[in-house]
Amino acid sequence: MQRSRIIAGPPQRTATAAWDTAATLISDTLTVSGRVTADSVAVALAPLRGLGPALIAAGHLETDAAVLVSGPLHVSITVATGGAVMEVQENLNPVPGGANATSDWLLYLPNPANFAVPLAAAVKQSAHLSVAAPPEDAVGVAASSTAGLVDLAALDRLGRS
Repeated sequence: MQRSRIIAGPPQRTATAAWDTAATLISDTLTVSGRVTADSVAVALAPLRGLGPALIAAGHLETDAAVLVSGPLHVSITVATGGAVMEVQENLNPVPGGANATSDWLLYLPNPANFAVPLAAAVKQSAHLSVAAPPEDAVGVAASSTAGLVDLAALDRLGRS
């Protein structure tokens, strides 16, 4: 299930506050499943403590999303800045589909050339971070994870009665 969230950044929030908002959204979404704890998310995102706000301040999360993928969950997170902030209607609630999150979640980050070295170092510190291109969507994962949940033949028979 592909979703997106837009977070208001500067000047409504500082870049640091916008990153903290994004990190909270990620944590709140993943912990709905019960298979991921808030503490584990905080530890996984810790290498981005300074980099997340820097990506926002440089405008990189405005043009390229950070993409959270976990099982069928696929969430693109962008941060609006400048005048675009006035048009943002934030939804900071946990993203629907978070109940299906798994402990092997990944956050794919944009990898602009001027951030390549510090992002590579951050990725080495957390198995939940990646600078690889994110999957286009999680449709294949979602389809395979729901296979066999519905007996289509039984539904067909029910429709005939």
